[in-house]
Amino acid sequence: LIETGFEYDRAWMVVDAHGEFVSQRELPRMALVRPTLRAHDLVLRAPGMLALHLKLDTVEAACRVRVWDDSVDAFDMGDLAAQWFSDFLGQPLRPARFDPDARTAFSDGFPLLVTSGASLAELNRRLAATGETPVTMQRFRPNLVLDGVADAHGEDHFDTLAIESPDGDVLLQLVKPCGRCTIPDV
Repeated sequence: LIETGFEYDRAWMVVDAHGEFVSQRELPRMALVRPTLRAHDLVLRAPGMLALHLKLDTVEAACRVRVWDDSVDAFDMGDLAAQWFSDFLGQPLRPARFDPDARTAFSDGFPLLVTSGASLAELNRRLAATGETPVTMQRFRPNLVLDGVADAHGEDHFDTLAIESPDGDVLLQLVKPCGRCTIPDV
């Protein structure tokens, strides 16, 4: 856990030809890109594509990108990575990496998004009751999923989470429920 959230979480994003971020809200096919973080690289896989390996310690040219209303320093990830995303998503795109020397990451509101297995189970119960297909947690954007929460949406009422670490407990103060995420609808 670092100042901006979990290390490497939301450290990359995809931008258009103008340096504006794009998300799976606009390009739902992005949800098919499957990242795997390894010791020295990030491996991206997508249907019909060869795996793309992005080294964790390598970037290309410095650049400026826009996330919502903020213009931030970043690094372009190179022509090969740009071609991979452009081919898969069908328009000119480039991946950019967050500048680790900056004080903010590419998060769109909060550095950590928290949910629980109980909340997903309740959603799937409601979907089943209307004849809809259940969904997996991959339909959402949490980076912390809690097991053992007894009630659906119980995480909305937690004030603080304590996570044990070798360096002592890490205390996370939860701020508010997020009611605006449209990703499950895409």
